[in-house]
Amino acid sequence: MIRKPVLARVALVDQVTALLMERILDRDYAPGEKLTIDALSREFAVSASPIREALTRLAGLGLVAATSFAGFSVAPEPSRDWFEQLRDFRILNEGWAARQLARSRDPDAIARLRESIAAMEADPPHGQTPDYVGASQADEAFHEAILAASGNEILAQAVRSLHPHLHHARLFSRIPHDIGPMLDEHRAILAAIERGDEDGAQAAVAAHLTTSWRRYGSWHADQPDAR
Repeated sequence: MIRKPVLARVALVDQVTALLMERILDRDYAPGEKLTIDALSREFAVSASPIREALTRLAGLGLVAATSFAGFSVAPEPSRDWFEQLRDFRILNEGWAARQLARSRDPDAIARLRESIAAMEADPPHGQTPDYVGASQADEAFHEAILAASGNEILAQAVRSLHPHLHHARLFSRIPHDIGPMLDEHRAILAAIERGDEDGAQAAVAAHLTTSWRRYGSWHADQPDAR
């Protein structure tokens, strides 16, 4: 007897994961809030299995905390020190990766950079965008193209494993801002890569990551949510 395929269930888990991620990034679920499988199962009108699997996936991304006795809850936001260390780590690694891409000027990677910029341009470039997930995904695609083209998979995986864009998206939703400057910074990185300017590409990445952090201004993880 041929076994029933599980494709529908996989798709369901993907949908539940995407919805839970959106709610966490939009702060519909606050940091530290308990996520009860039974309650979510009733709300989404699905069995407990896809809810549990989705929460486990999100725990792997650092958005959900899981403990043996307390179950699942929204992960706390990382501290300011953690974000500053992440910034410095990315400047070193992504700056180096941008140098490699400026040297090779790989056409496929450059095409991916252009596509991600076009995706961000589809959002209103001025004013506060409510699409935190979409903006984060477009930003991630840009940086991923640089990492993937570096030729150093260990370095690329080290950056990916920290899931920087998901954590920054949590701040983005807390303090919405104009994505125009981010677009300009991405364009500056792309321009340096296209002209083969290794020093310029590395400097543009450093400027972008430094300025991105400054955009959060007086944000501090220990401050109560002002919204």
